[in-house]
Amino acid sequence: MEATQAEIIRSRVPSLTFRLILTGCALVAATTSLAITQARLGAPLFFALTALMGVCYLTMLVSVWHARAERRLLIVAFLVATACRVPLVLGPVNYDSDMIRYIWDGRVQRFGINPYSVIPSEPSVAHTHTADTVRMPSRHDRTPYPPAAQLFFRAIVTISEAPLTMKLALLLCDLGAILFLWKFLRVTGRNEWLALAYAWNPLVILEAAHSSHIDVLGTFWIIASAYWLARRRTALSAVAFTLAVATKLVPIVLAPLFLGRIRVRDIALGVGLLGALYLPFALGSTVPVGAVPNVVEHIRFNSPIFRPLAWVITPRGAAVFALAVGFGAAIWARWKLSATDPAAWAWPMALVLACAPVIYPWYLLYITPFLVSRATLPLTVWTFTAIPVYIVWERARMGARWRVPNELMVVEFGLVLLAMVTLAIAARASTVRRDETQIANAEI
Repeated sequence: MEATQAEIIRSRVPSLTFRLILTGCALVAATTSLAITQARLGAPLFFALTALMGVCYLTMLVSVWHARAERRLLIVAFLVATACRVPLVLGPVNYDSDMIRYIWDGRVQRFGINPYSVIPSEPSVAHTHTADTVRMPSRHDRTPYPPAAQLFFRAIVTISEAPLTMKLALLLCDLGAILFLWKFLRVTGRNEWLALAYAWNPLVILEAAHSSHIDVLGTFWIIASAYWLARRRTALSAVAFTLAVATKLVPIVLAPLFLGRIRVRDIALGVGLLGALYLPFALGSTVPVGAVPNVVEHIRFNSPIFRPLAWVITPRGAAVFALAVGFGAAIWARWKLSATDPAAWAWPMALVLACAPVIYPWYLLYITPFLVSRATLPLTVWTFTAIPVYIVWERARMGARWRVPNELMVVEFGLVLLAMVTLAIAARASTVRRDETQIANAEI
């Protein structure tokens, strides 16, 4: 009788196939609606549609967390991930998008000009502009993008200067990251379904397909590096890591993870590649760092740790502190965790980002491929609490200051801290139960 009742209860639970179809259709509908309506970042409709995306994501993630991977359903889930991105990629690009800066940085290289040596608003480079680039918000600033990103810009602009071409190229990087994550999960013996933790994540979809930030390229390289290190293809891992750092500097704190795991010649290969990437952009004997010093000294956004620290120990001191925290976490991870542990990759980058002077939502892309374990669940929470920051874009249209309200930062980071504390308490309770069980078994 009990078995029959259990079967009846199970029959009332929607099947995984049904939940995949239902949530997949809702996810595609939400992103298609976002593309058609062109809802402004931070507008009520934008938040309503992203909330629907979040519900679909969480429903499916809970459903598959302990589910057995079925290749047929996995393929359907990956097709949904692609389908929900396509409408957003095909959307228009306004002159105030970061992508316009990508295109200008690529264009100016084709004119034989070093993008680190000029500011777009200078009269001497007026001939390099288009109708959009001449109006871009960053026209008064030096480029903040490292050499691997610059070479990517030039390569894509050489093919076509249309923003759609850049968006499609970054979409391919995004889909490539999904592929590498799936392969990483397979080679490390983890649940292949957890590729959806990245592929269906609302923040990833928004930043990779809707806004198409260059961070997608770095994300592709860092998960490729993790996969190749898991496969002990150390030379490829070192090359991918170098390209990730030369796309955006955030993953540099992961360098300790490679100590003792790759050969000396792999290190030499990575260092040589980094030098080769920077050499064409060198300004005499100076390493080109673009706008980074200016950001450290003067720019603040969504930075609850860096801002007060900068008042006390100067901006440079706060920057050193951020790097120290990230490197310290990576050293601890190298000592305590395996190279295949997602937490070893995610937490050092997350900590350095949390201490950064500027924390835009898309900066979190680097950690999103590694949100596939219990230990990284608080960071999954962060990918949700970072989305409300887009209210700043809508408020700015109404004349408000370009800053995140303090109460919103309290919610954003407070919920992440709450998740960390909850996880720690649960882990402690699990350890106590395990010890009690071992003692009881020993007494028997």
